[in-house]
Amino acid sequence: MSIEKIRKSVLVVAGIAVIAAAGLFAGRLSAGAFHRGKARGDFAQHLFSRMSRALDLTEDQKSRIKDVLRAHADEIKTQMQASATARRTLHDAVMAQPTDEGAIRAAAAQVGQTQGDAALLFARVRTEIDPILTPEQKQKIQSGRTRGEGHHRMHPGNANSGNTDSSTSDQQQ
Repeated sequence: MSIEKIRKSVLVVAGIAVIAAAGLFAGRLSAGAFHRGKARGDFAQHLFSRMSRALDLTEDQKSRIKDVLRAHADEIKTQMQASATARRTLHDAVMAQPTDEGAIRAAAAQVGQTQGDAALLFARVRTEIDPILTPEQKQKIQSGRTRGEGHHRMHPGNANSGNTDSSTSDQQQ
């Protein structure tokens, strides 16, 4: 397997983990767990509302899910900050001249660690949210039919929102 393919695979996995963590953070924002500015709060509320509609959540389910998210607010905020710092450090290492392979590898390892931590946090929160959902809602999530599954799905009118084929990006490079 070529370095380029490995790098793309790592970036895809990293992107998925970041999207999951960002979705979790957005849910926290919409639940009112963090002090936030109006613009970001509006986006988070829109995202939570969209997820609620896609899953057809009842008012009771919405309230209970927000309670779960509020209970993890500090953990989520800390995780989001750690992830952002790790990604920024990796970016800085990649852009530095001269290239320092050791620094890049160390920063990439830290990104991987923070993504793993985020995935574990997401799994713990998901374990608390799953009992609130109906079997049909869980199936929607598992099959990826909810519109908030990935960042590319958040853009209205994206006809290929479910397309995960990377061949088009391979052709462009």
